Amino acid sequence: MTTFSSYIKSLRRKPAFRFIKRLELEFPFARIFLVGGAVRDIVLTRECKDYDFVICNVPVKKLQKFLGTLGRVDLVGRRFGVLKCIPKDARKELAQGFLEPFDIALPRKEAHILGTGQYRDFHIYSDPAIPIEEDLARRDFTINAMALDVRTGIVIDPFGGIADLKKKIIRTVGNPEERFSEDYSRMLRALRFAVSFGFAIEEHTARVLASSVHNLNREVDQPIATRVVPYEVIAREILRTFIADPLRAFDMYDAFHVCDTLIPDMIAMKGCPQPKEWHSEGDVWTHTRMAIRLLQSKSFIRACEKLAEFYPSVPCGITPTLIITLLLHDIGKPFTLKTPEKDGVDRVRFDGHDRVGADIARDTVKRLRLYTVSEIGVDPDVIHFLIKHHLLLLNSPEGLKNNTIEKYFFKNPLVGMTFLQLMFLDARASVKADGTSSLGLYNAFYKRLRLCMQRGGSRNALPKPILRGHDIMEVLSVPQSPFIGEVLLAVREEQLAGRVRTKKDARAFVRVRFRRVL
Repeated sequence: MTTFSSYIKSLRRKPAFRFIKRLELEFPFARIFLVGGAVRDIVLTRECKDYDFVICNVPVKKLQKFLGTLGRVDLVGRRFGVLKCIPKDARKELAQGFLEPFDIALPRKEAHILGTGQYRDFHIYSDPAIPIEEDLARRDFTINAMALDVRTGIVIDPFGGIADLKKKIIRTVGNPEERFSEDYSRMLRALRFAVSFGFAIEEHTARVLASSVHNLNREVDQPIATRVVPYEVIAREILRTFIADPLRAFDMYDAFHVCDTLIPDMIAMKGCPQPKEWHSEGDVWTHTRMAIRLLQSKSFIRACEKLAEFYPSVPCGITPTLIITLLLHDIGKPFTLKTPEKDGVDRVRFDGHDRVGADIARDTVKRLRLYTVSEIGVDPDVIHFLIKHHLLLLNSPEGLKNNTIEKYFFKNPLVGMTFLQLMFLDARASVKADGTSSLGLYNAFYKRLRLCMQRGGSRNALPKPILRGHDIMEVLSVPQSPFIGEVLLAVREEQLAGRVRTKKDARAFVRVRFRRVL
């Protein structure tokens, strides 16, 4: 028997959890359990801010009425007795982000009705008299099927969740064929837990998962074709998994054929050759994996620290947008591949892969609804922009106009930061025939950016525009027109190049350069 008496005593002393004592006084026969992920995190000694409770022996209407006297309460699961509760004593911690609203439910049972594998395909009913063990039996994985009695501190663990945590494995409650066929989205949850915790998937569970993952694309007629697992659910799992550990997510999605199922265009990167003089690391898949692995490298961390001086208002680190862009940045290569043997070109080429890949990536992000996930969703148009222009430096840093640099890297600081991170990782993962990376152009461009900043007299901001539209109209004695915009761009280019430093210089430039145009 496992107990966490000291933890429960500490929890009950916190203001946010005072409602537990009040519940016990109001309903002496109630049994109150902390359940699910919170118990798992306690065993793993991980921080937790999401607490779910199951309360036995109290009817839902009485429970809802009583909790309403302690704070805000909403019945969010009318069919199966789930209350979302924010006690007054917990408001401060919720506002600070240390807690999520409490889910407080009656014990539940569920029956799989139609056999479609649809995640909503359950008849769920609650009953305060259902034993906690039966409530736990309906859950997905053993590590989530534990309950902690908040009165005694005793852990109810009928399926060996604690033992599986010690063995670091993900295992379904009961038969994996049944668990996954009840709700196919559980397969993605299994992978997310494995990636997040660094666990393995238990052998039988793993075999069933690998052979069943194609069902993520199943549809049923209701009366029109409807996805068994909505893309919005898939999107949340994909992003949360890759955020947890991008490289492990990449490898596990590959091992369990998730990419084949959900992003089939990626699979063409396997075995797609690259010119060895620029990519001796291997095929496109190997290059992509190497770039993702570098997200955890010291060199990338140092690069981010250096970029922070350009973008002080932007958090410096790994974002969902960066991960997805990196994952898909060369997805266009297999579709633009030309080889000397087949096409008579001088070497392996991917002409236009940046444009083709940008279109494929944007369509993929839209199809998978990766933009729908609250707080971590990615913008398909931003992904498109980054991939379409990820070869920008091949024109050499000296060839870029200053206006282009400002537009691409400073109009939107978050996009600018991500763009530079992508360029660094892509170059670092491109190993030339002599074993060196292709960082030369990136490093030269970084120096160019620093020079632009220095001309503005600031370490982290470009100089403000020296002239406005009305200044141009005054100098040239012309009315408002699109021509004014062209002149402003020319003045801005001179200013960012350091050739124009004062308003007087700028006016003189306009008079000399544009008088003859009029």
